[in-house]
Amino acid sequence: MILSRRIRFSAVAVVAALMVVVGVVVARPAPSTASSKPVIVAGVSQWGALASSVVGSDATVVSLLTDPNADPHNHEATTSDAINVSRATIVIENGAGYDTWLTKLVQARSGPPVVIDVARLVGVRSGQNPHVFYSVAAATRFVGALAADLKRLGHYPGTQARAAATIARLGGLSARVSQIHHGCSGVKVAATEDVAGYLLAAMGLRVVTPEALRLAIGNSVDPSVQDLALALSQLRHHPAFLVNNTQTATPLTQELVAQAKSSHVPVINVTETMTGTNYVRWMSGVITAMHGALVREGCVR
Repeated sequence: MILSRRIRFSAVAVVAALMVVVGVVVARPAPSTASSKPVIVAGVSQWGALASSVVGSDATVVSLLTDPNADPHNHEATTSDAINVSRATIVIENGAGYDTWLTKLVQARSGPPVVIDVARLVGVRSGQNPHVFYSVAAATRFVGALAADLKRLGHYPGTQARAAATIARLGGLSARVSQIHHGCSGVKVAATEDVAGYLLAAMGLRVVTPEALRLAIGNSVDPSVQDLALALSQLRHHPAFLVNNTQTATPLTQELVAQAKSSHVPVINVTETMTGTNYVRWMSGVITAMHGALVREGCVR
């Protein structure tokens, strides 16, 4: 999804007001002690999982969006979200309009935490594709930024070594992506929307599905009849695979999936919210599925 859906600002305002009350007691994080671990709060589970790999057991990491069956664009801030943000030493925002509810909670608390906006780190602005967690380069940049902030704050003596190990594992993913780019650049693929767009671009793959249709589906509006007809026709001409976001399934996306299956086009199901608790393993599974489909194209082994 490129543009965030409408958030019910009244609900956010209520939670923000609650934070003013909560903040009297818990808004300002207590200093780190041997018996009091700092709290790191991430809006989405991908950044939370990577943060956990960096801090280990030296901090408490809380991810607020963890349900792969729920549409994260429809999330409304909860009392639990507000309390977690009020206690955070570091808050990790995805940015680019994806989790504005989290930004509002940060702004409402007393004594702002350190904030890492991942989209801003990699130069992605609101209105552009916000799904930067499908970019291995963005993940690597984030780990480096988190390690630098933790070092500056004086927390976690093992942070730098764990960050280096995590970056090395991400480097393994980057090598696999580069291998696909080397052999398969320009190969045509289809997508119901742009959730995995950064990964596909890094692989050099060409998404032929009309951009207007991908944007329409991502924003829960009906695409034009012409764009839908073209997308269905493209699937009959056998792109390497179809990327389908199962987290936002609709009758229209189901029609595209059905056409892909009837045309013997592999369907690669992805989610916006990470399944499991290991980012590298999650991304590796997606890359493996895409690699397998591209083997059939003969551009990789």
